Amino acid sequence: MVRGLRRLLLPAAPDGLRHRLEDERGNALVEFVVLAAAPLIPTLYLVLTLGNVQAAAFAADTIARDAARIHATEPDPDRAAARASRHMELVLGDHGLPPGDVVELSCSEDPCATAGGVVTARVRIPVPVPGLGPILGETGPVAVGASHAVPVDQYRADL
Repeated sequence: MVRGLRRLLLPAAPDGLRHRLEDERGNALVEFVVLAAAPLIPTLYLVLTLGNVQAAAFAADTIARDAARIHATEPDPDRAAARASRHMELVLGDHGLPPGDVVELSCSEDPCATAGGVVTARVRIPVPVPGLGPILGETGPVAVGASHAVPVDQYRADL
């Protein structure tokens, strides 16, 4: 049926030309695959990079919120720092980010858990760019940040 359709579409073509046109069967699929790879590879790379940036944004928000809460509720500063550090490592690992000290903590009172004070945590996470680690180093040109402030209960009593 396909040959009959081709003979209808090319009735006046000489036999040599018709034979060469019939030899081109299947080339459209190969051309499509080759031409589709050109925009597909950069698009895939962009999706991977944006996924890393979004993971870092989620991690930064979680770490900032939880570090401020830990320091606002834990009366022992050393224990609060240890808990916040373990939590930070856990969150960075869950999001596939390299470990590191990414939290900057500031307190309006000393120690941080003093009643009526405010604990602020600022987080800055450098985002690695996939495939360009040897060129750009471990950290890429993008860094994601977040901050969170938690008021310490003014009526708290140290237990």
